[in-house]
Amino acid sequence: MKYDLLTESWIPAQDLQGVTNEYSILSLFEAAPKLKRIVHEKPLVVASIQRLLLAILYRSYGYLEPDEWDEIFRMGEFDKKVVHYLTSSECEGRFDLFSKTYPFFQTANFTKENGNLTPVKKLSPDFACGNNKTLFNHIADHHEFSLTPEEAALQLLVCQYYSLCGGNSGSSIQFGKHPNLANAPLVGGAVVMVEGENLFQSLMLNLHMPKNEVWLDHTTDLPIWEQNEIEPPTTRALRGLTDYLTWRARHVRLLPDNNGQIRKMYYAQGLPIPKEIEQEPYFAYQLNKQGIKSPVTISFERACWRDTASLLQYSRTIKTGIEPFDLRPAGVQLIAAEDNELIDSLRLNCQLIGLENNKGNPLAWFEERLPLPINLIERDLANNNKSSEILLESLEITERTHNQLLSAIRVFASNLLPDGATTKDITTKVKSINPSRFYWPKLNESFEQFIWALDNNIKEAKSSWCKVCRETAYTAFEEATRSWSYGGIRAHRGLSLGKQYLEAMLHKKPKPRNGYWSQDTQEIIAQLFRWASPEHPRRAILAALKKSLDQQKKTQLVAISYLGPLLARDEKRSEIQTFVSGLFASHTKSFQESQHTSFGGSWRLADEGQRPGMSFRFECLLEAKGEQLRQTLRQMVQILKSKDIAIDYRTLMEDLYHWDSDDKRIQLKWARDYWAKPTQSDESTDSADATN
Repeated sequence: MKYDLLTESWIPAQDLQGVTNEYSILSLFEAAPKLKRIVHEKPLVVASIQRLLLAILYRSYGYLEPDEWDEIFRMGEFDKKVVHYLTSSECEGRFDLFSKTYPFFQTANFTKENGNLTPVKKLSPDFACGNNKTLFNHIADHHEFSLTPEEAALQLLVCQYYSLCGGNSGSSIQFGKHPNLANAPLVGGAVVMVEGENLFQSLMLNLHMPKNEVWLDHTTDLPIWEQNEIEPPTTRALRGLTDYLTWRARHVRLLPDNNGQIRKMYYAQGLPIPKEIEQEPYFAYQLNKQGIKSPVTISFERACWRDTASLLQYSRTIKTGIEPFDLRPAGVQLIAAEDNELIDSLRLNCQLIGLENNKGNPLAWFEERLPLPINLIERDLANNNKSSEILLESLEITERTHNQLLSAIRVFASNLLPDGATTKDITTKVKSINPSRFYWPKLNESFEQFIWALDNNIKEAKSSWCKVCRETAYTAFEEATRSWSYGGIRAHRGLSLGKQYLEAMLHKKPKPRNGYWSQDTQEIIAQLFRWASPEHPRRAILAALKKSLDQQKKTQLVAISYLGPLLARDEKRSEIQTFVSGLFASHTKSFQESQHTSFGGSWRLADEGQRPGMSFRFECLLEAKGEQLRQTLRQMVQILKSKDIAIDYRTLMEDLYHWDSDDKRIQLKWARDYWAKPTQSDESTDSADATN
């Protein structure tokens, strides 16, 4: 049985008119200028095919000088070198999927001990096999499952490039005990490919030749199909670039039936990833604050556009005097190095494909595309790339806005939870609310528009992007907290504080240190202001509220008839609200600034000399409770009225809610404000610290 991948049609590709057909390796290279891209429902298949095609091109051309690369690119099609190589003796019979001597990307005669066979589903991480989690499909092992030769060829590439770690590999007749399964080369990062206007351009734009010519030496560097020896699954030195691009991550031998269908195979761990490869050529890398390098990844939680700077710019260390590292993928490095007018005229994209996994368990695969304007690629550090700088600044603003959103949700959560909640409790609550799910996805489409806008007007593009981030943060806060909008007192207070905090942060205002009043408190005081308006005073209502201070049920009922819709459901809280409303009616000069001051601060204004009689009255107030507290406050409010000193009724009402707290934080705050030094008389106190 024979299935030659050079001549059989098995690679799905879309032409420039959008029609998808299958091609052989030879016909694909010939038709590349007329094809748009490789396509498949599984992104891992696309990335695997592209890697195979690049390995063939590296082997066909060897080391290309820049002038040689330019000449091929201007031709617009691959020259005869590719066909000559694929039809040469080096490749003859080496691309046959079922060859007995050199099966493509497999190990000839490979056999497991005791004849242990593995279902062919093991080739790809999306097929559930054995005790793997059934996240992508639910085909049980005992169900009949097979692959056609063309599909098996595709999944074989995925196996060699994306197999996940974990599990016992077993033993084989050839090598005995195999090591436990390890990750294949493309696990752990996102493969980044520059996309041109057709497949020919896309492959050429990613054919960045390494400076180390030894890596492409035809005598030492051999792709998997030219290697004759059967290697044990032990560490060995890297022989070159095509050796690495066709690395045997797994020992595999497919077992077709008489009809060419593959149901079973022999499968075990192959070669560990070579140590000489410090970074995968088609990954983009970034440096953390400690200068440690890690690949850019794609996941549910992090869209790829957030790492655009890592794709387009040199990675910089935080240490001064150290040259930046070019950790960008091969295609971007090529564009940065080429001075080619044809490239500059193209409208390019950046394709990213990645597999997210957790300890060997596949979670999801991703395929995303980003616009790739040439002017954003950093080509020379000596030239000041303003667009590139604006891009980096805008991405930093996006991350900062997200952090401000999280901080606002944290303010909301801290007020929503019961008193005494720990930092861990608040963090857990913020994670459960998860405002990020309403922020990052909403920015995806807007970011692409922002990228292209940088070509026209840099300042306007940045300003528009900042506005989009702010508006998205507001919307995310509303969406994440919507279920609490009809909640109780704590929820209303938290919503009010969180919104104030978010607005202050987004517009670079001072933190709302004093904006801690509960929603119901603010609504009641606002209504009292309206009733006491000099233009249209509601004297009858104010008189009724003032009479409620007599503590007679009849007069209280009259006051409640006006305040009722605004009062809290909690009886103790509503009593305080009614009482403070009566105090307001008896002395309507209210402190209405955005800052706040406690009652202790107001009393200090009435007694700047801190006379013994006034101090004693204040000390009695701090020790008072219940009816004594109310009576003392009534008297002191009248004294303040006689001196025409305003009272911050919002803060007074909020403080009285917490008057009976065991830690006496309100009393301590009032005492601090009253006995403050004269030079501090204009400073507002931080009641938020006292009551939270």
